[in-house]
Amino acid sequence: MSKFRLVFILSMVILAGALVAILYFIPSIRSYPEPYTVQVIDGGEEWILQCDILNTEERDIEYSITVTVDDRTYQDSTVVRPGKAYTYIHHVYPHQLAEGKVTFALYQDGQKAPIKTATFYIPLD
Repeated sequence: MSKFRLVFILSMVILAGALVAILYFIPSIRSYPEPYTVQVIDGGEEWILQCDILNTEERDIEYSITVTVDDRTYQDSTVVRPGKAYTYIHHVYPHQLAEGKVTFALYQDGQKAPIKTATFYIPLD
């Protein structure tokens, strides 16, 4: 067996090992979903504010949720178990809107500063 053939085979083995390490042993950042996503969905005759919460910690987490539609504030709370997900839904109807401004704030474990905020402007018909 020539030296070049031996070097080639050894190079292919090292390359295959590196590929296996990259694919299976090094976790990808994209493999973890975002723990908080907020969106407003047009439901035709209403708008739906949806917040998906994923508890990536190993303890129960209590969340407080504040939704402000123009000048009216709605509050809610929930506890999300470790490794579980929770979907918060708030319906916004056209008769509730004067300006069309919807503000969302998510608080964790009674903290004063929100961990997630979002503001949406719903078009008035």
